[in-house]
Amino acid sequence: MDTEPVGAKTFGAVTVILVNDNIADRKADVLVNAANNQLQMGGGVAAALRSRGGIEIHLEAIRHAPARIGSVVRTAAGQLAAKYVYHAVVIDYDVSKGTSAPDVGETVRNLVKQAAEDGVTSMAMPLFGAGVGGLSVETSLTTILDGLEDSAPSVSSLFGSRLSSGIRKNSSKHAESSTRTRAGRTGRRRRTDSPRKR
Repeated sequence: MDTEPVGAKTFGAVTVILVNDNIADRKADVLVNAANNQLQMGGGVAAALRSRGGIEIHLEAIRHAPARIGSVVRTAAGQLAAKYVYHAVVIDYDVSKGTSAPDVGETVRNLVKQAAEDGVTSMAMPLFGAGVGGLSVETSLTTILDGLEDSAPSVSSLFGSRLSSGIRKNSSKHAESSTRTRAGRTGRRRRTDSPRKR
């Protein structure tokens, strides 16, 4: 799939790139789902990943429910071009309240930690909370960048090499970002107008 680089920003060992693409079409070690605490993959990024990757991702995920807000649940990736799906828990399925920026920041740090534990070299993630979560695209993006910047000092010790991270804007309105540790790039797609985006 063609991507359109928009810009790059570097935080020490972390490089962020903004491009256009679709998270379900990405090839990366990890694709990240913006998840609710019941791990139900009913809409937005979750539905896109389930549709492309298969119902088995959903069935494995819900076995881990309920999950703590800010935590990360790892499942297989089904038919997606990835090793794993990380379900980043940023929405409370049972309580009608939005996603908070602190929860997004904690989630990003936990994603980097999980990636280090699994030895992955690339990761694509969405803009968290920039839909039903109630955060603006700008707040979600800034919070994710801050989380990646906070994680930058530990990247070398965690991965043993440079970590590139990018932000991707998606014309099909799914949010995505990805991280790669070896001369790679990451992308984060953003949905700016869909009420189902998380």
